[in-house]
Amino acid sequence: MAAAPWRLRGQARRIAARFAEVVCPPEVLTGRRTDLVLAEFERLLQVQRPYVRRTVSAGFVVLDRAAQLHPRCGGRRFVRLADEAAESHVRMLLTGRGAAAALARRLKGLLVLCYYELPQVKEEIGYLPDPYIAMVSQRRLRLYAAEIQAGEAAGQ
Repeated sequence: MAAAPWRLRGQARRIAARFAEVVCPPEVLTGRRTDLVLAEFERLLQVQRPYVRRTVSAGFVVLDRAAQLHPRCGGRRFVRLADEAAESHVRMLLTGRGAAAALARRLKGLLVLCYYELPQVKEEIGYLPDPYIAMVSQRRLRLYAAEIQAGEAAGQ
């Protein structure tokens, strides 16, 4: 019996969704893409050790609460900021120094990676590797067929 898939819970999920809306391309707001990005992110975290998952969840909470300390945010948490203020806060984090900046950059990288892993995004940007892989495979078989057969014969 397979283990249930791991999920971000409660406030960490809401914060991750808001962070994805800010750091991913604007098209993340179309359809259910934010949910799809989070599902991909959860699949990525599913294969990590539990302490990594807890650290990531805690990291989102830290970023959310850190906004309250920034004067331009007016004491509001990140998830409650208007779009312009949220973008400004993330921009400040990403260009800053220190642990919060490093955390924000890493989380941004993972969420953006998950965005570009979505099949519809790959199609939109013209990233269709399957035809290329098939072409290269056929070419390699054509060029190296004798070596491959010799290697297979030697291995039996």
